[in-house]
Amino acid sequence: MEIFAGCYFLINSISPAGVQAAELNLIEREALPLASFLFAHHDQMRVGWYNQPFSPDIENPVGSLFVQLKPRKNEGEYQLALRVLRDGSHQFLRIREITDGRPLNHKRYLTIPFELLIGAIQGEALRSLFPNDRVEAGGWLHQVTYVWETPELLAKSFTRSGKHILPQKVFKQGEQFTIPWNILRSDLELEPLAVRDPLIIKKDDTGLRFAFYQIQPGDTLYSSVVIRFIGKTKHYARSQNARDLLVLNGLTDARLLSPGQYIKIPLEWIRPAYLHPVPGIYRNYKETSVDEHVITPQNLPLNDNFQQQTDNLFQTQSITQR
Repeated sequence: MEIFAGCYFLINSISPAGVQAAELNLIEREALPLASFLFAHHDQMRVGWYNQPFSPDIENPVGSLFVQLKPRKNEGEYQLALRVLRDGSHQFLRIREITDGRPLNHKRYLTIPFELLIGAIQGEALRSLFPNDRVEAGGWLHQVTYVWETPELLAKSFTRSGKHILPQKVFKQGEQFTIPWNILRSDLELEPLAVRDPLIIKKDDTGLRFAFYQIQPGDTLYSSVVIRFIGKTKHYARSQNARDLLVLNGLTDARLLSPGQYIKIPLEWIRPAYLHPVPGIYRNYKETSVDEHVITPQNLPLNDNFQQQTDNLFQTQSITQR
């Protein structure tokens, strides 16, 4: 963790540039990270909460989250935006706003408002920031950890609509409640997923989860992948899926697929017949109504043997973060 230490003495001899640098450091001292995490097994990142405005040029009110990350070596603004920002190809100028036009430095952290980042980074940041959160039957169990948590902040961070999910105006530290899967943002990748054989789930180099299929002798992209696993009924939709898969997998010609080669498929494209709930990853629980938010302390984790037996029974491959 970087520590911004020392005192800044402003005297008449200091140039305007020196004043600006001092002001920048004072601003950065207000963006204090609370936890760190490794994204995609490659990028060290930090997450925290703003107790002061970060920049007058960037909409980010006091009380919101941020993530600090470093550009990769020789990475430009456009490449960085594509890698970490939502709709990065159209948002790369935000990187320039964040750096105030300064060149990127792969040894220096950038502080980026939470809402600008892709869902996969946001999800990893939330898991790190709230270490007591976990998967429960029916949803994501959140435990209030900090005094500054509000319904508005949690709804904006976790849910699809961003609307309040609980009637409380304030939370007590240690309080727990479940955010149902049907309103939890899927792009956060908090919900455990399972796919049926022959698909598997894993993260690619960008840290995003995909379904993967290993090409067998005689397979074609159109019939063996698109029709089988995606199942779009219209010919034009299937053709578009095939073209998109070529781009996604860095391929130029569908006829050049090789046996043993893996094709990655976005999980949201997979037909329901190849998706499966993951009963083995949940903790023991009693059935509760939608109105019951607090999970009882009697919920104990299932052991690893039960997990393995359940996965074998349903012949699924699953991925979970907790």
